Amino acid sequence: MKTKIFLFIISFILSFNTYSQNNNFEVQKSIYEKAKSYNDPNVAISALYNMVALQPENVLLKDSLMREYLAISQWAPSYMISREILGLQPNNNFALEVSCVSLQNLGLKQEALNEYESLYLKTDRIDVLYTISFLQFELRNFNESLTNLDILISNDQTEEMTVSVSKDENTRQEIAIRAQLNYLKGLIYIEQENNLLAKKAFNTAIEIAPEFQNAISKLKTL
Repeated sequence: MKTKIFLFIISFILSFNTYSQNNNFEVQKSIYEKAKSYNDPNVAISALYNMVALQPENVLLKDSLMREYLAISQWAPSYMISREILGLQPNNNFALEVSCVSLQNLGLKQEALNEYESLYLKTDRIDVLYTISFLQFELRNFNESLTNLDILISNDQTEEMTVSVSKDENTRQEIAIRAQLNYLKGLIYIEQENNLLAKKAFNTAIEIAPEFQNAISKLKTL
């Protein structure tokens, strides 16, 4: 008899705790949804943390938390959460891309390059290879960057693509991506002290995009 009473009490406590947790989760979910409708990321993030604490194995909650931090350009927590998600879902390409972008914005260029190369192997995306070639240029891996720039220039997908570049301190301009690719080649040739090839690359960029101010300015300096 005592055993039955004891088991009943334990069952009641467990049921009550489950009900309490579920009720608390719904409250936090309601707060999160209201915060989203009011465009209040801080409250939304706080509510998500509470929901994650109640359901620590729920990857969708961690994904939502990562996206909230990404939306407000909080790169450190975006990166940390993306790595946690990748530990649970190694093939989650969105989390991998968040990891790439976060590292790049944190100024960790070599680590970002390594992540982008992993992403490219999984997706074969042109925009990812473009970022890889740019990071390689910044890290002075000039030969690797030139190889990837030539791959991009010869790829049919880049024929109609455009990219936004800085025109001056306050304005940007949209140009054909192949003009930008040739411009980057010109910058590399300058670093390699090959002004002849640099002029050729800048002229090609201007032929593709006659209004490309960066290429025009660089060509004048040569």
